Amino acid sequence: MQLVLDTYGLSLKSQQGVFVVSDGEKKHRISTARVESVAVISPCLISSAAMELAAKEGVPIFVFDQKGDVVAALRSPYFESLATLRRKQVYFSDQLPGAQWVVDQFRLKTEFQIKLLQKIIKKRSSEISKLNKEIQDLQDHLGMIMDADQPPSPEWASKLMGWEGAMAKKYWHTLSKILPVPWQFTRRSRRPARDAFNATINYMYAFLYSIVEQALFGAGLDPHLGVLHADEYDRPTLAYDLIEPFRPWVDELVINHILQGVVAIEWYDVTADGVFLNRPAKRYWISALNEWMAIPIRWQSRQMARKAHIFRKADELAKHIRESTKRPI
Repeated sequence: MQLVLDTYGLSLKSQQGVFVVSDGEKKHRISTARVESVAVISPCLISSAAMELAAKEGVPIFVFDQKGDVVAALRSPYFESLATLRRKQVYFSDQLPGAQWVVDQFRLKTEFQIKLLQKIIKKRSSEISKLNKEIQDLQDHLGMIMDADQPPSPEWASKLMGWEGAMAKKYWHTLSKILPVPWQFTRRSRRPARDAFNATINYMYAFLYSIVEQALFGAGLDPHLGVLHADEYDRPTLAYDLIEPFRPWVDELVINHILQGVVAIEWYDVTADGVFLNRPAKRYWISALNEWMAIPIRWQSRQMARKAHIFRKADELAKHIRESTKRPI
């Protein structure tokens, strides 16, 4: 599970090899075996002993800002891999196999986006004809994705991002039409979000990034050595690449809860700087995402929890890097 510190003034300490969470009156002892990561979303106190215990047990601590972006991370300084793999990772990011892998991530994401839209419009029978036409447009655009026939380069990255941008515009435009009126939006907005739906998606993607980053570390890969998103200083660029096929999972979760009418639009604060989730919204969505990631599904012929699929995908990438990098290291 993910241990979420979402109340101002909470403290996280260590006692006899377990985490102790306290609000000043009540204490909760939590075994490290149950905790996969710690998410800090409100100001709190974390003792050095708790930090040491977390690092020792391989439990990363992520600090999130108001927008849901990870602004700090604490983990063990020791990679669980040989330096050889990381050198191969650098070589992979500059070679044809790296470019082919990135294209595959975008192709997978788009295929899942189309399947998601097809699944949802069945519930909106009055608009099926119109929306099916837009989905067909997405499928046609998917067929135009460029195959990687050269190593990564600025020109290649620009063309691929141009294709992805056009596809994203079509996808979000269609998706907005499916949502109830209070949740519809005119365009995708990130920092800051200009509406409740985009604020939610941004917030949930940030937590998904933290899961992907964990998976990459677990596979012995460096999240900061990306392929398409290379050379972005101090950013987990490989996580940006690997996350692509899993974004539709978050989209589906958010859309399902909105269509079920269990999310209140009043959970969002509208300010001159943008739209932000307030405390009830953050608590609700973090809980929903953790539950969603624990649900087993069949994906790429394997039945396991969504989170386990992400870790498996990271392991497969590490194996692919080892096998496709033939240059002597």
